[in-house]
Formats: sequence, structure tokens, C-alpha cells
Amino acid sequence: GKEQEAHYVVVDQAERLRDRGAMLLTSLLRLSELANANITVVLLSSVVWDKFRPRHGGAPDPHTVFFSYYTKEQMLRIIERDCPEGEPVGFFLTFVDAIYEVFHRNCVDLNELRHLVAMLYPKFVQPVYERQAARSEFARLFKLCQPYFAAASERLYLREISSSEWLKHSTVASATTAPEDVTMAIHKISDNGDALDLPYYAKFLLIAAFLASYNPTRLDAQYFSRGKSQAKRRRATKDTTGGDNRQQLLGPKSFGIERMLAIFYSIIVEPVDSSVDVQIQISSLVTLRLLSKTSAGDRLDGVKCKCNVGLEAIRAISRSVRFEVDRYLYDFS
Repeated sequence: GKEQEAHYVVVDQAERLRDRGAMLLTSLLRLSELANANITVVLLSSVVWDKFRPRHGGAPDPHTVFFSYYTKEQMLRIIERDCPEGEPVGFFLTFVDAIYEVFHRNCVDLNELRHLVAMLYPKFVQPVYERQAARSEFARLFKLCQPYFAAASERLYLREISSSEWLKHSTVASATTAPEDVTMAIHKISDNGDALDLPYYAKFLLIAAFLASYNPTRLDAQYFSRGKSQAKRRRATKDTTGGDNRQQLLGPKSFGIERMLAIFYSIIVEPVDSSVDVQIQISSLVTLRLLSKTSAGDRLDGVKCKCNVGLEAIRAISRSVRFEVDRYLYDFS
């Protein structure tokens, strides 16, 4: 009968439902019961179920099926479909193979690798159309594209540059382009780009990580304690020792996860939704390389990290959540 007809709802990146309210995931998993229909919900995620299971316990446990990572051969076969029209497939796959060898240790996600290929291949092949190199001169083409590999790979991977901005503004790759000009152009795109596309709470966690990386620990109580004179004390803080030893010039320092969480809960105004697993969001920031672990261990408890995001990117993120990060920064200019 009609009521026996099967329907399927497939949700990719299902872990992102954690940020959409406590009951959404539960309701979705009980959709067949609520709709009184034969509906199967399939959740696709790189995060195990235990890490984003609704805390209130009202959701039934799904049947789990685990998939292994793609092999190199499988990745190349899939990315082969992205070969631009008119480009020799063999030449394109040689480039993809090189990209894989460079990035696969830090980039096991197929979509991230496809993103890197899509952004870097036009720059790799451009000297061919400018008659500066032949397709057979792979080593020369690779050398001409090297500045993009060095300066752009991290920013493309972290999505500090959108695909459209990259294609619109990146410097022409050619034998006459100085590597430092390429680097400066990419940094400029990154600094002027939009805020990273992160969940709401992950943005505040990243802001807290930046503050923990650059502000002295001794000033945490002054900057982040709740009180009427808090803003006044923050505005009065200034380093008068010269400037050469400013953390802004020295780079990000390591911090404990507990300190970052203390700052996070201080700067976020409203209570954190009980359905949001903050630890998972921290793990996601590490996976995206927005944070990097500086101490050993798989557990986040007691682990030290540092923030890999620059000031302008943090300012863009702060604007997207209406947070005045400059009021909390110690001796920045």
C-alpha cells in the first residue's frame, strides 16, 4: 500500500545539527514515528555518534556503519572527474598525484584535497598558456607554482580565502612574478576576506584561543572577570616596556585548554546550549588546523595548544558575532 512506500532522508555533515537546537536531532531520528510513515534517516558524519548524541537521552541510537579512508587510487579516480574541460586527463592526474604526495599526511579529507586541486591547478597550468613552459616540463611548472604552494595552501585549507576571492584576486603565476609578490597578494586576500565559516560557539572558542595565545596569563582576572569595573580596567592596560618583547611580534604562545575554556565562558554572554559539546568543537578546530596541539596526548584534558589564526581573521570572526575583540587584547596595534 501507499503507507508502505519507503522514503529516505540523507543528512551530510550531520554533526552540525548539534548547533541547531536541542530537539532537532532527536526529532529527526524519530521522524518515522512522528510522521507515521516509512522514513529512514541516514546521517553522514566524520564524527562518531557518541560525540554528538543529544544529551537529554530522547534520541534512539542509530545503526552505525563505519567506512575506511579513501585510498590514494580511489581519491585520484574521484578527483579525475574534476578535470577541467579541454585539459589532458593524464597531465591533470599527474598534478593531482603531486598534490596528494605533498598534502596527504595533513589532509586526509577528500573534499579538502579537491578544494586544493581546484584552486592551485589553474595557477599550475597558466605558464603553459603564457608559453613560458611546456606541459612536458613538469618540474619547471611545479617550480613556477611553488610560491602558491608555500603561501596559499594553508590559507586555502583553513578557508581564510574563499574560492571566488582566490580566483578573482590572486597574482598571475608566471616566470616574471616575484615569489614575495605572490606571498603578499595572498596575505592581503586573507586579511581582507570574510570570516571563517564556523559554527557560532566555535567562533567564540577560536576567539578565546587567540586571546589565550597572545594575552599574558597574569592579566586574565583583570580582563575576563565579571564586574562593573572590568571595561575600565581593560582600557587602562598598556605595555610601556618598549615593544620588542610584545607577544604580537613574538607570535602565538601555548596555552592550556582549561584556560581557553575559562576565557570562552567569560566572553560569551548567553549560557551555552546544553546540546552543544564544546570538546567536540575544540577537536574540530584542531582538525581544521585553526588550533595546533603543542603537547602529546589524544585527550584534550591537560593538552596545550596554540592559535594559528591571524589578527585580521580574528577581527572578522569577532565582527560576525558582534564581539569587540580589541577591547580584550593586551598591547596590540
